[in-house]
Amino acid sequence: MTASPAIDQPAVPEWLAAAEAAHQEQQIDTVAHKLLRARHHAGLINARLAELGIEPLEAAGIDDHGDLRAARLTQPEYEPYAYYEVRAVWSEDDKQVELHTADWEADCPEFGRVRLLNSLADVAAARREWPKSPAPRRDYLREAIGAMDGLNVDNLNDAGVEAIATAIHGNTAALLHLADTIARTNTTV
Repeated sequence: MTASPAIDQPAVPEWLAAAEAAHQEQQIDTVAHKLLRARHHAGLINARLAELGIEPLEAAGIDDHGDLRAARLTQPEYEPYAYYEVRAVWSEDDKQVELHTADWEADCPEFGRVRLLNSLADVAAARREWPKSPAPRRDYLREAIGAMDGLNVDNLNDAGVEAIATAIHGNTAALLHLADTIARTNTTV
Protein backbone atom coordinates (compact mmCIF):
# COMPACT_ATOMS: atom_id res chain seq x y z
CA MET A 1 0.00 0.00 0.00
CA THR A 2 1.45 3.40 -0.97
CA ALA A 3 1.19 6.36 1.34
CA SER A 4 -1.06 9.07 0.10
CA PRO A 5 0.14 12.70 0.28
CA ALA A 6 -0.95 14.54 3.37
CA ILE A 7 -4.25 16.16 2.52
CA ASP A 8 -4.52 17.93 5.88
CA GLN A 9 -1.52 20.21 5.32
CA PRO A 10 -2.37 23.32 3.32
CA ALA A 11 0.15 24.36 0.71
CA VAL A 12 2.25 27.41 1.58
CA PRO A 13 1.32 30.26 -0.74
CA GLU A 14 4.12 31.42 -3.04
CA TRP A 15 4.01 34.94 -1.66
CA LEU A 16 4.55 33.63 1.90
CA ALA A 17 7.47 31.46 0.81
CA ALA A 18 8.97 34.51 -0.93
CA ALA A 19 8.39 36.61 2.21
CA GLU A 20 10.15 34.02 4.36
CA ALA A 21 13.10 33.89 1.95
CA ALA A 22 13.33 37.71 1.92
CA HIS A 23 13.20 37.78 5.72
CA GLN A 24 15.98 35.22 5.98
CA GLU A 25 18.10 37.24 3.55
CA GLN A 26 17.54 40.36 5.67
CA GLN A 27 18.60 38.47 8.77
CA ILE A 28 21.77 37.25 7.07
CA ASP A 29 22.56 40.80 5.90
CA THR A 30 22.02 42.16 9.42
CA VAL A 31 24.32 39.56 10.98
CA ALA A 32 26.94 40.12 8.28
CA HIS A 33 26.83 43.90 8.81
CA LYS A 34 27.18 43.45 12.59
CA LEU A 35 30.13 41.10 12.11
CA LEU A 36 31.89 43.43 9.66
CA ARG A 37 31.34 46.38 12.00
CA ALA A 38 32.74 44.48 15.01
CA ARG A 39 35.73 43.31 12.97
CA HIS A 40 36.39 46.88 11.80
CA HIS A 41 36.21 48.26 15.35
CA ALA A 42 38.52 45.50 16.62
CA GLY A 43 41.00 46.47 13.91
CA LEU A 44 40.79 50.14 14.92
CA ILE A 45 41.41 49.26 18.58
CA ASN A 46 44.35 46.98 17.81
CA ALA A 47 45.88 49.54 15.43
CA ARG A 48 45.68 52.29 18.08
CA LEU A 49 47.24 50.02 20.69
CA ALA A 50 50.09 49.15 18.31
CA GLU A 51 50.54 52.84 17.49
CA LEU A 52 51.13 53.55 21.19
CA GLY A 53 53.37 50.49 21.61
CA ILE A 54 50.87 48.66 23.82
CA GLU A 55 51.02 44.88 23.70
CA PRO A 56 47.65 43.75 25.12
CA LEU A 57 47.24 40.58 27.13
CA GLU A 58 44.42 39.77 24.75
CA ALA A 59 43.84 41.69 21.51
CA ALA A 60 40.43 43.03 20.55
CA GLY A 61 38.45 40.61 18.42
CA ILE A 62 35.07 39.04 17.86
CA ASP A 63 33.36 36.80 20.40
CA ASP A 64 31.30 33.68 19.68
CA HIS A 65 28.16 35.79 19.20
CA GLY A 66 29.74 38.09 16.61
CA ASP A 67 30.08 40.98 19.07
CA LEU A 68 33.18 43.08 19.65
CA ARG A 69 35.43 41.60 22.35
CA ALA A 70 37.43 44.31 24.15
CA ALA A 71 41.22 44.17 24.26
CA ARG A 72 42.45 43.23 27.73
CA LEU A 73 45.40 45.45 28.62
CA THR A 74 46.10 44.67 32.29
CA GLN A 75 45.11 42.19 34.96
CA PRO A 76 43.74 43.37 38.31
CA GLU A 77 46.37 43.52 41.04
CA TYR A 78 45.51 43.29 44.70
CA GLU A 79 48.86 43.86 46.40
CA PRO A 80 50.53 46.16 47.27
CA TYR A 81 47.96 48.48 45.67
CA ALA A 82 44.48 47.90 44.35
CA TYR A 83 44.70 48.19 40.59
CA TYR A 84 41.77 47.45 38.31
CA GLU A 85 41.76 45.39 35.14
CA VAL A 86 41.81 47.68 32.10
CA ARG A 87 40.18 46.93 28.78
CA ALA A 88 40.19 48.90 25.53
CA VAL A 89 36.85 49.36 23.77
CA TRP A 90 35.71 51.35 20.73
CA SER A 91 33.70 54.47 21.59
CA GLU A 92 30.83 55.08 19.19
CA ASP A 93 30.37 58.61 20.51
CA ASP A 94 34.01 59.72 20.39
CA LYS A 95 35.11 57.58 17.44
CA GLN A 96 38.24 56.49 19.29
CA VAL A 97 39.45 53.96 21.85
CA GLU A 98 38.23 54.30 25.41
CA LEU A 99 39.43 52.51 28.53
CA HIS A 100 37.12 50.55 30.82
CA THR A 101 37.68 49.05 34.26
CA ALA A 102 35.65 46.71 36.46
CA ASP A 103 35.58 45.97 40.15
CA TRP A 104 37.07 42.51 40.68
CA GLU A 105 35.14 42.10 43.93
CA ALA A 106 31.81 41.99 42.09
CA ASP A 107 30.30 38.56 41.43
CA CYS A 108 29.64 39.54 37.83
CA PRO A 109 31.93 42.49 37.06
CA GLU A 110 30.50 45.08 34.70
CA PHE A 111 33.06 47.15 32.83
CA GLY A 112 32.48 50.87 32.54
CA ARG A 113 34.27 53.74 30.84
CA VAL A 114 36.86 55.67 32.81
CA ARG A 115 38.69 57.69 30.12
CA LEU A 116 39.75 57.91 26.48
CA LEU A 117 43.05 56.38 25.36
CA ASN A 118 45.21 59.30 24.26
CA SER A 119 48.59 58.18 25.63
CA LEU A 120 50.33 55.41 27.55
CA ALA A 121 49.78 57.40 30.75
CA ASP A 122 46.04 56.95 30.32
CA VAL A 123 46.39 53.19 30.81
CA ALA A 124 48.32 53.67 34.07
CA ALA A 125 45.76 56.22 35.25
CA ALA A 126 42.84 53.95 34.31
CA ARG A 127 44.25 51.14 36.50
CA ARG A 128 43.67 53.39 39.50
CA GLU A 129 40.22 54.71 38.57
CA TRP A 130 37.09 53.36 40.18
CA PRO A 131 34.92 51.60 37.60
CA LYS A 132 31.89 53.57 36.50
CA SER A 133 28.75 51.72 35.54
CA PRO A 134 27.77 52.37 31.95
CA ALA A 135 25.24 55.17 31.76
CA PRO A 136 21.83 54.06 30.58
CA ARG A 137 20.82 55.29 27.15
CA ARG A 138 18.76 58.45 27.39
CA ASP A 139 15.06 58.15 26.70
CA TYR A 140 14.35 61.42 24.93
CA LEU A 141 10.65 60.70 24.59
CA ARG A 142 10.24 60.28 28.35
CA GLU A 143 12.30 63.45 28.94
CA ALA A 144 10.10 65.42 26.54
CA ILE A 145 6.92 64.19 28.17
CA GLY A 146 8.31 64.95 31.64
CA ALA A 147 9.30 68.46 30.58
CA MET A 148 5.90 69.10 29.08
CA ASP A 149 4.05 67.68 32.08
CA GLY A 150 6.07 69.96 34.34
CA LEU A 151 4.61 72.98 32.57
CA ASN A 152 0.91 72.15 32.46
CA VAL A 153 -1.02 74.63 30.29
CA ASP A 154 -4.31 73.76 31.98
CA ASN A 155 -3.12 75.26 35.28
CA LEU A 156 -2.37 78.66 33.76
CA ASN A 157 -4.91 81.51 33.80
CA ASP A 158 -3.33 83.81 31.23
CA ALA A 159 -3.84 83.24 27.50
CA GLY A 160 -0.44 84.72 26.66
CA VAL A 161 1.35 82.47 29.15
CA GLU A 162 -0.62 79.47 27.85
CA ALA A 163 0.56 80.23 24.31
CA ILE A 164 4.17 80.43 25.49
CA ALA A 165 3.83 77.15 27.42
CA THR A 166 2.31 75.46 24.36
CA ALA A 167 5.18 76.74 22.21
CA ILE A 168 7.70 75.45 24.75
CA HIS A 169 5.97 72.05 24.70
CA GLY A 170 6.19 71.93 20.92
CA ASN A 171 9.82 73.02 20.84
CA THR A 172 10.77 70.57 23.57
CA ALA A 173 9.11 67.69 21.76
CA ALA A 174 10.65 68.66 18.42
CA LEU A 175 14.18 69.11 19.79
CA LEU A 176 14.16 65.93 21.81
CA HIS A 177 12.71 63.97 18.91
CA LEU A 178 15.46 65.35 16.67
CA ALA A 179 18.09 64.40 19.26
CA ASP A 180 16.63 60.90 19.47
CA THR A 181 16.65 60.54 15.69
CA ILE A 182 20.28 61.67 15.52
CA ALA A 183 21.27 59.30 18.34
CA ARG A 184 19.60 56.35 16.61
CA THR A 185 21.08 57.10 13.20
CA ASN A 186 24.55 58.04 14.47
CA THR A 187 25.86 54.49 14.12
CA THR A 188 28.55 55.17 11.56
CA VAL A 189 32.15 54.37 12.26
